[in-house]
Amino acid sequence: MVFTWQTILFIFAAQLLAYTVKGLVGFGNPLISAPILSMRLDNVVITPGTLLMDCPINGYITWKNRRSFNWRSILPLLLANLCGVIPGTLLLRFSLPWVLKTVLGVVVVILGLEMATRSLRPVRTGRDLPWMRYAVAVFSGICAGLFGINMFLTAYLQRTAKDYPEFKGSICFLFLGENLFRLGAYITNGLITREALLFGAVSVPAAALAMALSGFLAPRMREDRLQKGAIILFLLGGVSIIVKSILFHT
Repeated sequence: MVFTWQTILFIFAAQLLAYTVKGLVGFGNPLISAPILSMRLDNVVITPGTLLMDCPINGYITWKNRRSFNWRSILPLLLANLCGVIPGTLLLRFSLPWVLKTVLGVVVVILGLEMATRSLRPVRTGRDLPWMRYAVAVFSGICAGLFGINMFLTAYLQRTAKDYPEFKGSICFLFLGENLFRLGAYITNGLITREALLFGAVSVPAAALAMALSGFLAPRMREDRLQKGAIILFLLGGVSIIVKSILFHT
């Protein structure tokens, strides 16, 4: 893969949009960047390249919230999540690019619909079935290994955690553990390539500019409208990548 100026600008613009949304609503950057970037790049470059930036960011957030989670309850969930990362990494290495992109589109659409309809379903705060949370953790780990998207576990814990500090502390610790394990798995499988490193290098200034831009825009925009707009972007991105990958097998 050749990193032309057009490719660099494309990556920069996609990451700028994705991290601006993350700065405004607090989540969802891979749900926006992955479908957009998949229009021109393969997931075998996108997912490892994004991970290189996610590791330090999640490490910083975890350290700030290190007193907000229970080790005994989180460690088994992390282990289940890591069990999903292993097959996800192997699928990323050996699967056909257009098949991966189709699956990515389906995952993004499902998550977008879950977020859009969340208010219509009863919230079972503090209550959940143990087998269900472990099943969700494994499936979310597979999606993380493939696409860098661990949002299924995020959505599940958000609905079952006792309070917001518990959710925030738990999810940050899980993300850090999953990121570090996935980094080792990618290195072992030869997925941290020159292209992935260049992708990460282009993404860093885009993310920095996005954080500054979101800090300027946040006080001037309504949170409910921002979240609705982000969900629309998720759905449009997911549908577009499904159509393109199925029709053109690219």
